[in-house]
Amino acid sequence: MPPTLRPPVRARAARAASAAVRARATAFGLDICAARLPPLLELSRAAPTGRELQLDAGAPSDLRRALERDPQRRELCVRAGPDGRDCFRIDERARSYVLWGQDRGSYMIAARGDRLRLSPSGDAHTWQRFLVGQVLPFAALLRGLEIFHASAVSLDGGVIAFAGGSGAGKTSVALALCRLGARFVADDVLALEVGPRSLVAHPGCPLAGLDRREAARLRLHDRIDFRRALGGDQRELVLAVEGIREPQPLGALFLLERRASGVGPPRFKAVEDPRALLACTFNFVLDTSARMLGLLEACALMARRRVERVVVGPATDADQLAGAVLERVAGSR
Repeated sequence: MPPTLRPPVRARAARAASAAVRARATAFGLDICAARLPPLLELSRAAPTGRELQLDAGAPSDLRRALERDPQRRELCVRAGPDGRDCFRIDERARSYVLWGQDRGSYMIAARGDRLRLSPSGDAHTWQRFLVGQVLPFAALLRGLEIFHASAVSLDGGVIAFAGGSGAGKTSVALALCRLGARFVADDVLALEVGPRSLVAHPGCPLAGLDRREAARLRLHDRIDFRRALGGDQRELVLAVEGIREPQPLGALFLLERRASGVGPPRFKAVEDPRALLACTFNFVLDTSARMLGLLEACALMARRRVERVVVGPATDADQLAGAVLERVAGSR
């Protein structure tokens, strides 16, 4: 008969067996591991970074109820919906942060950024987009990375990022550059790591949320592969894209400014106000001294690279803007 294992030995064996079957993915500079990955994360196959984030599932609404009973919680951010009720919030607890979204669920992140407990709600597509677009970037902030509200592509070994307000065309121009030979890095959320002399951009999830109007334009010109569509809603169509695997240095940042009239061809001009770089950050909710110093250092390194504002008129589509960016970058070499 096989020997009987003592309880501590059995516990260690169980943990080892559990660790052996955990699924893994890497995105935003985080090595994400879980007993079962959410489907939208299964495509994230960037090279491991050594920053492990463990995902654990909880029952729906458990975290929200626990937070309401926690006397030590501190409200960091609240956004109200059209009906006046809370639709998004971030709360700080003694050793964790909790992000909650209406019809998306609650997500508790350890203050060290190494554990994440999921209690999702709503339809699978919506809560997974919340996880990718809000929760994981916040976890990356806790691990010392800086997060910019930008889309990015890789061209000739360097990363070109595009920042701008909602509807400026960040995703559309990134995908247009990919059709011209660039490689996809990130959509809407870009994780940056401060290196000795440069900023290093980490691959995000290889997903792109394309505006429905842009998708219709591409379909009209037979320039989109709908077989890569993973879902969406009334506002966007989510596509699987081929992304880079290794982090790469940031080479340029373009701030997109789309105007409703006039302009003509895209106009490029240098950005001289440093506040424009600070405005690109993901959020200022995490305002620890270490995070603020990291943000300033990231902006200082970025300012040494090409940083330009691009003024775009209504007649310029994503393909034309991508062509203008390529000419601009090539002309500086």
